[in-house]
Amino acid sequence: MLSKIQITLTRNSVCMGDDLEDHTKIINIRSQRNMQKTIINIAKNYLPNITGCGHSWDCYLDGTKIAVINGNCNEITLTADCPSLKNGCEFFFKYNSASY
Repeated sequence: MLSKIQITLTRNSVCMGDDLEDHTKIINIRSQRNMQKTIINIAKNYLPNITGCGHSWDCYLDGTKIAVINGNCNEITLTADCPSLKNGCEFFFKYNSASY
């Protein structure tokens, strides 16, 4: 049986009204998960659904950019070798609005 670890999630606000909320969330996940599947699961359950297209999220793990999530989890690209997850690690999601 895989052990569970505690991780912290945080993200940028996506609009002025969203600035009022604290976006920090602490969750427990299995420690030996595939990183891409982990990011997909977190993104689908944690990030807000944004109307429109062209936006993205940069995913950082303990300060290192590890992935880009395009749209509402439509495509995820790993951008770095991902370290293994450890208890107490932090995911930060930086919002990139659509630009035309």
